[in-house]
Amino acid sequence: MLDSLPAAMPRRAVLAAVAGVIVIAAVTATLMTRGQHLSAPSSAADTLTDAAAPSGHSSEVDILLGLAREATKDGRLVAPQGNNAYEYYLSVLQLDASNATALDALRETLPFASQEIEQQINRRQLDEARREIALLRDFDPTNYTLIILGAKLDAQQQVVTAEDEARADAMRRHTP
Repeated sequence: MLDSLPAAMPRRAVLAAVAGVIVIAAVTATLMTRGQHLSAPSSAADTLTDAAAPSGHSSEVDILLGLAREATKDGRLVAPQGNNAYEYYLSVLQLDASNATALDALRETLPFASQEIEQQINRRQLDEARREIALLRDFDPTNYTLIILGAKLDAQQQVVTAEDEARADAMRRHTP
């Protein structure tokens, strides 16, 4: 549970930023339109309500899908944190849990993302690999490949810990 929190926070931040930009754009467009039509003045709350209603989730979803496609094209499937395809697609699912585009993309890119994670483990970039596994588990917590990668990560962590302990022990023996 705690491993998924760092991956979830950037998605929320991206989602909040995108929503903020959309609301500001909608408010600006509404104000410009109202200024041109010289309609009766309204309160700021009415303007925000009017502006938010037409945009809904669909424009946010479209923006996130565009960001996800761009990240995929650039090879940013699971990294860097906060600016990768998986986080964008997961954000889409937070807005629209049945979005077929996001679900298909996550399913199709999981093998490639898994390969990237395995490379991270092999390079002993264990913290990053742990974050990326948690990210993919947000989509498919029971995926067999992710279970295997988690076991490989744990084994590699034990090797690194044993090597560190051996070095520390050697240093203690060489110190007078």
